Amino acid sequence: MNIAHAELSCETCETVTEHEMHYAGRLLESVRCTVCGQHMELSQRVLVPAYVHDLEQRVISKPSRLWHRATKDPVGFLRGLPMAVLRQPVKFFKEFRSLIDR
Repeated sequence: MNIAHAELSCETCETVTEHEMHYAGRLLESVRCTVCGQHMELSQRVLVPAYVHDLEQRVISKPSRLWHRATKDPVGFLRGLPMAVLRQPVKFFKEFRSLIDR
């Protein structure tokens, strides 16, 4: 899960405050105001189908992204490929697990 911060308008504080945004893959999973703690989560029923669709798009675009990286830096690509291949299943498992464990 990735975490990002942004200045957003908080309905509870009624002002622009810093918010912590949690992502599962590229999908926004939840937002929390860092001032008042107001927390908004998307439901699992909505997130899981959206995550599966996003994952399909990521898998479809993977060959072209790999080709682009390989042509841009062949040595770096080959050096990093074994670890990248080993990391992907763990990455997907953690993303999906964060959606299920809500």
